[in-house]
Amino acid sequence: MSDAVPPLLRATLPPAPEPGSARYFALLYTPAERRPALARLLALADEIGTGIARGLDHELAHARLDWWRHEAGQYAVGRAQHPWLRSLPEQQPGRLQLDLHSLLEAAALDLAEGLQRPYGGERLRRALFAAAAEVLGAGPLSPALRDAIGALGALTWEFERAPSAAPTADAVRATAALQAVLDRLGAAQQPKLAPLLVWAALAARRAKNTSLLQGFADNIRAWSVARRAIARTFTSR
Repeated sequence: MSDAVPPLLRATLPPAPEPGSARYFALLYTPAERRPALARLLALADEIGTGIARGLDHELAHARLDWWRHEAGQYAVGRAQHPWLRSLPEQQPGRLQLDLHSLLEAAALDLAEGLQRPYGGERLRRALFAAAAEVLGAGPLSPALRDAIGALGALTWEFERAPSAAPTADAVRATAALQAVLDRLGAAQQPKLAPLLVWAALAARRAKNTSLLQGFADNIRAWSVARRAIARTFTSR
């Protein structure tokens, strides 16, 4: 099989996120009936962004994107070949179609920069968070809400790629940046977006804290964020 075609076509289910990772906790606090679709969306975004994350040869990276464009078109008409798309559960709420086209457009723009991004690209992360919000039942998204959710995704990308000593990891800045996005989102959106808020809060915390007790603290932080988001009272302060 050519490297231009994703190598995981034989896998029926996407790989589980690394235990203890921010994505792991995001899925943990996702309603059970929506978790399979969100898990597939996250894995598909990783596959679509492979050319960015691994710094592949530019021609090969574009070939991968072209393959995914074709697959997105097939998925839209019910003829997807990739098992992660074919195996979406029948009980998926509303039979929501995953928004692959926005991911592909974002990945193409990130790839056009020609830079290797260890965590993918910022545009792809923005598009991923907006698509994830729809999977979580927060849609349809107004342009303003989509932009705010995209900004939340961009923050997680920034926090995850920043060295612990970088200015972006400064505790005051991380708290203020996250709170600014929370203010834009508004409290009413917090229950639906709880998994994404867990992800962002853990990414911010890890950017400013490398405690040896991080694993235990992350469990407590994830639980606290999810509980407060459901109650519409989460702040980063």
